[in-house]
Amino acid sequence: MSSALRFCIRAITWLTGATAVLTAAAATHEVRPVTLHDSIVTALMNNRALQIEKLNPAVAQAWLSSSYGWYDPVFLGDVRKESDKDTGGFDPANFSADAVYEADSTIANGSVVGFLPSGMSYSLYGNYANAVGTRNSLDFDSYRMFGGVTVRQPLLRNLWIDQGRLTIKINKRNVRFSELGVQFVAMTVVDLVQQAYCELAYAYETQRIQQELVNTRDRMLSGVRRQFESGMVSEPDVQLAQSQVAAALADVNLALGSRALSENMLRNAMGDTFTNQVTTRLMPADYLFLIRADLDLQQSWTRGIERRPDLAQLRVNVDIAKTSLGYRRNQLFPGLDVIAGYGRRGASTAQDVPPFTPEASMGEAFDQISRGDAPRTMIGLALTIPLGKQTERGAYKATRHLKAQAELLVRQREELVLKEVSDAFHNALTSYDRGVAARDAVRYARAALEAEEKRLAGGTSSIFFVLQLQNDLVRSQLAEARARADYNKSISQLHLAEGTLLERQKIRVELE
Repeated sequence: MSSALRFCIRAITWLTGATAVLTAAAATHEVRPVTLHDSIVTALMNNRALQIEKLNPAVAQAWLSSSYGWYDPVFLGDVRKESDKDTGGFDPANFSADAVYEADSTIANGSVVGFLPSGMSYSLYGNYANAVGTRNSLDFDSYRMFGGVTVRQPLLRNLWIDQGRLTIKINKRNVRFSELGVQFVAMTVVDLVQQAYCELAYAYETQRIQQELVNTRDRMLSGVRRQFESGMVSEPDVQLAQSQVAAALADVNLALGSRALSENMLRNAMGDTFTNQVTTRLMPADYLFLIRADLDLQQSWTRGIERRPDLAQLRVNVDIAKTSLGYRRNQLFPGLDVIAGYGRRGASTAQDVPPFTPEASMGEAFDQISRGDAPRTMIGLALTIPLGKQTERGAYKATRHLKAQAELLVRQREELVLKEVSDAFHNALTSYDRGVAARDAVRYARAALEAEEKRLAGGTSSIFFVLQLQNDLVRSQLAEARARADYNKSISQLHLAEGTLLERQKIRVELE
């Protein structure tokens, strides 16, 4: 008999038993068959842990967007009215400060300052002043204006990286870190669903096997009673058959409890609520086949090292540590900046004796600025050398240790990934071999039971031997079902350890 035909026969047998379980449960509960694919889709939409994790990329993206605010220009401005009065007098420290004056002034200052991605800082500024008053018995009116720009470009410290660029680079990597976190949680959720689904399928199959045993022993008890009535067996034989029926019923109840716990695990993984579905039971619609997968430990190790999202997250942390170390190294340099500036002035002043009113021209002052009559230029170097670098050196050493620590964490996780892959790989191999052996044991146990039942019907065997062989068959069936469930679970664990679970399930996680 071909393997495909055996699988079909087993699937039909499983569905037949599952239908019997469905019929028994329908009296009190609505049974909802679910496939593994539907369970996974539901979990990806409703699982709370995944919903929480999917918000992290949006948060990280928002922080990245905010970090570009480093380059947002800032406007600074002030407007004020001033009144000033001086009675004059000789000042040996300032021979020009002997005038007697009284003035009311209106002053306005404004500037736009900011940074460029090269580290250059700039300032566009301008000021306006109008003064009206009396000086040395003369009335005066004066306008004064100035506009210009100043830039400062670092040549050493803050040249290739500064605080703004550091924050942006780190936040970019944090976005990637959060996206990898979503992938890892999604894979964990998918694996959790598959593990719970396999357990629920095993629980239903256990219930079916135990229920079949109850039915078999009910039929056997009826036959033993007929034999007792005809004098072929004794009363202890009837009592033995009755006790075995009760024991089988106890096992059915135990299987029902296990099924309920397994169903709760699947509901929790799916994010399915309990409160509004207390009368609905989930039943797996997929049969757990024992199909040998193409396994290669070396390839699985390679996939795990290359594709595990949690390992990729640790590598992102190494990149962040390298970026921080570069910034701290740059801060050890002295500050050497090129400074340049250009500006234009304009002024207009009028004086007259009382009672005549002088009138200065604001337009004239503005025209002087437009024509560049009074320019001002500036270029130079600014040198800053801290006399002590204790803070910078300490921060650099600490960041260097943090980088080494991040690299060690990657190596530690790589070793753990290799172990997880190896464990899942060998679990899959042993589960498959165990399932093949258990399948053979079921076939032999069933053949032995059928032969012993024929001997019992012919009066050449005893009830005790038949009951013992029934127990052997049930143990073999349960072992075979357990092995199939463990094999499917270990394959899911292997794909999780490899980091290929989403790819193999053809799942693409959409971020918020």
